[in-house]
Amino acid sequence: MRSFRMRGTLVTVAATALAATTLIVAPAAAAPAGDLSAQASSSSFPLGDPDTLRARNGSYVTYGTTVPDGKGDRCGATGKLHVPVLVHGSGNDVGMANCASHDALPSGPGSWADPDDPVWAPGVARFGKRFFMFYTASRKGTGQKCIGRATSRRATGPFRNQGIWACPARGWVIDANPFVAGGKLYVTYRDDSITSGLETGISTVRTDGEGRAIWGTRRTMLKSTDITWDTKKISGGTHVIENPSMWKSNGKWYLMYSGNNWNSPRYATGIAVCGTTPLPSSRCNPIRKGVARPYFGFTGDTGLNPFRGLPGDHQGPGGMDVFRAADGSPRVVWHWWDGGTQRFPMTGVLTRPTGGFVVS
Repeated sequence: MRSFRMRGTLVTVAATALAATTLIVAPAAAAPAGDLSAQASSSSFPLGDPDTLRARNGSYVTYGTTVPDGKGDRCGATGKLHVPVLVHGSGNDVGMANCASHDALPSGPGSWADPDDPVWAPGVARFGKRFFMFYTASRKGTGQKCIGRATSRRATGPFRNQGIWACPARGWVIDANPFVAGGKLYVTYRDDSITSGLETGISTVRTDGEGRAIWGTRRTMLKSTDITWDTKKISGGTHVIENPSMWKSNGKWYLMYSGNNWNSPRYATGIAVCGTTPLPSSRCNPIRKGVARPYFGFTGDTGLNPFRGLPGDHQGPGGMDVFRAADGSPRVVWHWWDGGTQRFPMTGVLTRPTGGFVVS
């Protein structure tokens, strides 16, 4: 479940019960029969804003936005799940689970946050001997969306809150996505404070060893004014770019990001190239005519003519996060929209043939 800012007003789309979706498995064109490591897998568990990493024991852990009591199949977890956890796969076989086994943040988002509002878009990275989680919650008494920080010795938690990580004087900060480069921890996130009016933006900042931001390193990665395909807006509301993820390919850093309304077939994923460092001196550049159209998206009539489709060709693919399999190969997780109030996570293989990035 997600909400959006409309000139200071918080609008929430209520979840409704819906039958579980069918598991979709789309094999990659070049994959030999039975090679699950090269297949895309979708879950029947309703989970938005997914983020995946490989745990120490070799399994994969996918986190997502809060799920209320009674929603989705459970295989160990019960009640309201502040940060639901799906555990799946091993080795290079990533796959996807259909049930939630843990609540990674069982104590909730911390004393600074409204305990009744959902936690959005948790991002987790392993840094040293710990796992660092950055999550979005509503600041108590104001409703402003801010980012909190939590740590754990285990990928599945429980994570312990370390307080607010970022909460600017104006706008929202949401969708934090941590990553490690050169032995240092960085966080990329939607940052409304770098824009004005109805615009949104994306920033990256380096942290210290405890995951606290070193604000002097912050860089502006992209602004909604840098593209035009996000112009489908909430009535009277915000131009939306959000849900960023950074990864390195062939010596260059790339930024994935989502645009438009999450509950729309037009919600899609863009890719921008950012240069040779995770903190570039200038803003990233959208690739493949990315100013005018998304890179990945729904290819049907109600889509935005994306450069490429995705396995399943579902509506509203977004929240795409890049992670690594056991052999170091890049994989992705994203969610798709069912046309109502729910989203479902999916994993795939990210490759880069001559024609550009492909997910299979």
